[in-house]
Amino acid sequence: MSHARRTGGAGVQQLLRLAQQLLTATNVRSALDLTGASLACLNSDEALILLRQSGTTQSLRFDAAGQPLPSDLASALYRLALHALTQTHGTPTRVGQLPPESAGQGTVLHTLHGCTLLLPFPPAVCEGVFLLNWHTQQDTAHLAYARRQLQEIACLAGACLAGLNTRQRRETRLNTRVAVLRQAGRQHAQDMRTRDAQTAEARDLASTDVMTGLQNRRGFFTRAEQCFLLARQQALACAVVFADVDGLKTVNDELGHEKGDELIRHGAAVFRSAFQSGDVIARLGGDEFAAFTFDEAAPEDIRARLSGRIADFNRSSRFPSTLSLSAGVVSCDTFSSASLADYLQLADVEMYQQKHRHVRSAR
Repeated sequence: MSHARRTGGAGVQQLLRLAQQLLTATNVRSALDLTGASLACLNSDEALILLRQSGTTQSLRFDAAGQPLPSDLASALYRLALHALTQTHGTPTRVGQLPPESAGQGTVLHTLHGCTLLLPFPPAVCEGVFLLNWHTQQDTAHLAYARRQLQEIACLAGACLAGLNTRQRRETRLNTRVAVLRQAGRQHAQDMRTRDAQTAEARDLASTDVMTGLQNRRGFFTRAEQCFLLARQQALACAVVFADVDGLKTVNDELGHEKGDELIRHGAAVFRSAFQSGDVIARLGGDEFAAFTFDEAAPEDIRARLSGRIADFNRSSRFPSTLSLSAGVVSCDTFSSASLADYLQLADVEMYQQKHRHVRSAR
């Protein structure tokens, strides 16, 4: 069997092995390393691969065994390969190109002691060049074989790099899209939180009495109904309180409506101080207040606590007139069918009974 046939058969096997290896390459550098290792079959003393992508030139050197060597950007071989890359693929200044047919076939340069084979990657695939250097002269048959084998290697490597670049562009577009979607998701979540906060703020404003800062009638029934339902579900002790400021008309007539409003605000603060933070305290309108309280104390004890807060306020002399509140307190039976409104009406009736007692005692 002839030498050409033997080397040709081995070359096909080596190309098949390289093609299989390139299928496993996950990035450009790994593909170039595999390609450089395959150049060992061409028996050169040194190999060089230059690849230009996105304005950046990569330089990889390999020894006779296809093992990586440190780059030497000052070497004559590197300058020769860079010149060939410039002539084949051009630069922004377009310094010139070799004829396409000679560029695709490669160029052999002979020196006194050796020879160099230069061959570009397929121009339509990527910008790059191979350089094989022998320290001794090579016969024509081996150079022809090396040229043909290198052309096949260049086609395989170029196809692999083109696929990797396509995948990288696709992944970049996908990552960009994912980043946009994630940012849109974060913005949507932030918008939702802002909207919820604004909705909660608007709901609080809609359910808050401006003059006293207590719940208004709407807020009271919304929150107190929830608390009443909870008390029924868990059999919790609770009570409803209805209160009214005594003598407001007299204060309005004698001291003016501004003082009357001030009296209402003081009454609201004193009324609120008699309950816990989890209780629902409201100004239902005018000088009427209501509370839903989770309290196990008897109604008279709750009324006594409120009376104590009123006495403390009056001793402080913060208002020219004496503060007095009439209050009705009703304990809720959570096992009955009576509604919150029913208990509030009972407390209202009891409050008027106490107010009449206050009027009779004042006489």
